[in-house]
Amino acid sequence: MLCWSASFYPQPIYNYRRRSTAGLAIDFPTINVLGFVCYTAYTAAFLYSPEIRKQYAARHPVSQEPTVRFNDLAFAAHAMVLSAIVYSQFWPKIWGFKVSRYQRVSKPVAGLFWGSLLAIAIVVLIVLIKSPDGGYDPSSWAWIDVVSPYCTEL
Repeated sequence: MLCWSASFYPQPIYNYRRRSTAGLAIDFPTINVLGFVCYTAYTAAFLYSPEIRKQYAARHPVSQEPTVRFNDLAFAAHAMVLSAIVYSQFWPKIWGFKVSRYQRVSKPVAGLFWGSLLAIAIVVLIVLIKSPDGGYDPSSWAWIDVVSPYCTEL
């Protein structure tokens, strides 16, 4: 975890020293922020949401305790913050860095970004519409299906 966490520091430091993001594509930081926001939400839900933990236990009777631990949340939150810092360095009004006018999110990455958010919204709607009790019954569409795609067994 520490080595992986350390890997997030060189790029923002390099950008800061140069006062520029020239040479860095904005696509990866854009997707990275979304990915780590989702990973942080996932780990926090599995650690601290009694409802998600109850639904996990109901769907996994042999191993009722989720394997997510605090170090997973710490890594996810740390990665989310560092990814957000790198992404924010593309905004000259925030950092005052030199940013090329050609540094724009590509259409495929923008499609992945907005498509991912749309997919989450669709699953939330499915849970609200298909679940008999608003997402609390783990034998139907439930909130755990929004948080983790690995728990869907319907």
